[in-house]
Amino acid sequence: MTETMKQKILLTYIESGFGHISSLDSIHAALEEQYSDVYDIQKSYIMRDDGLPHLQRMEKFIIKQVQNTNRLPWFGDFAFTVIRFFGSDHLMRFFHRQMNGKSWKEGLAALEKRKPDVIVTNHYFTNMLAVDYKQKIDPEVKIINYNPDCTLHTFWDKRDGIFVVNNKYAFDRALKFKFKKENLREVAPCVRECVEQCNLTRQELREKHGLPQDKFTVAIADGGYMMGRGPKFAKALIKSGLPITMLVIAGDNEERYEEFTAIAEGRGKLKLGEGATLKVYRFMKEAYELYGAADLLLTKGGPNAVLDSIYMDTPVMINYSPHVIEKGTVRTYIRELGCGEKQGNRKKAVKRISQMMTDRTDLDAYAENIKKLKEKGNGASAVAAIIDGLAKEQREARRDRGIIYDCDNADDDKPQAEGVESVGAEHSEMTSSQ
Repeated sequence: MTETMKQKILLTYIESGFGHISSLDSIHAALEEQYSDVYDIQKSYIMRDDGLPHLQRMEKFIIKQVQNTNRLPWFGDFAFTVIRFFGSDHLMRFFHRQMNGKSWKEGLAALEKRKPDVIVTNHYFTNMLAVDYKQKIDPEVKIINYNPDCTLHTFWDKRDGIFVVNNKYAFDRALKFKFKKENLREVAPCVRECVEQCNLTRQELREKHGLPQDKFTVAIADGGYMMGRGPKFAKALIKSGLPITMLVIAGDNEERYEEFTAIAEGRGKLKLGEGATLKVYRFMKEAYELYGAADLLLTKGGPNAVLDSIYMDTPVMINYSPHVIEKGTVRTYIRELGCGEKQGNRKKAVKRISQMMTDRTDLDAYAENIKKLKEKGNGASAVAAIIDGLAKEQREARRDRGIIYDCDNADDDKPQAEGVESVGAEHSEMTSSQ
């Protein structure tokens, strides 16, 4: 019996901060641009779209832990250390399967309802869920995970599927944690298409957002929940009296939004110095435009905001790295690539910004390093090509059973995108992924 259809590629979204959402958006856009005629490409917030109560509660629990790592300086390192000591991915599977079995069953049911041919994940929970789905429900499904972080922690499921990282350090750590080398791929970092294609100059972005053209401008971001050190650093800048423009992005934290709005409007206890400008924003998908309008982004070590800022040609100052993931951001983008600096002390940060206002030598050096990094391109196209390769393998295996897909009668030999390290390749140099 012959049937005609398109393979279904399912991108599984989860909120765990907003970096996981942004990186998966970049891959979704690349898939749509290159392969929308070949595949049925679907995206799902898998933990909430079906209204399954236990699954929804699990996502809220995960969000709460992300908030705790930002709010409590000790929490992140403590949690990662304890989990690794007691078994890492084995412990996490036990926790989710046994102690939270209802949410796990609902997650498997949500995947089964969608009947994907390829599952794309970028968070440890959806990654483990996909592997269990393959082992328990559909052994033919293909799995690919993109790790959006600059390092690798031990929660990830290494039992099955292709695992993609965005730098050599993460690749080496994956080998250390016993990932199969033949399942690993390295690409350039995945950046959203809207960020990559934004070609407005700093002056044009300032004009678009109603910002002063001639003032040194600092964007202040602190993750989606603004529960780190951002508010204290912002207040230190306000107290300094520097004649600068400050763009405070409060994210989903309404209390912080109201607090800084009161200061901007002259109703708060803190008063702006002469010549200072304060603009306050809630969560916005176009935050990258504010980064691009700034001379400097002051932020915690979340890889998403840092990456967006770098691809908008704006150096970063990282003020807080609460756990191994964000320490990896500092290691990669600050120490190795030289795209900015780390300043965890408020007084020192204010002093450095004051120096940068009159001497741009360091900022110019960071900008040159950013230019070199951007030459590696956007890894999203490379990830899309890896997904296409997995789907092709699946089609070949199914042809013997008489399953014929629409694309089998079309051009099925699109060239592999550059920027993917071949299986088992030495990581001496990354080629362009554009």
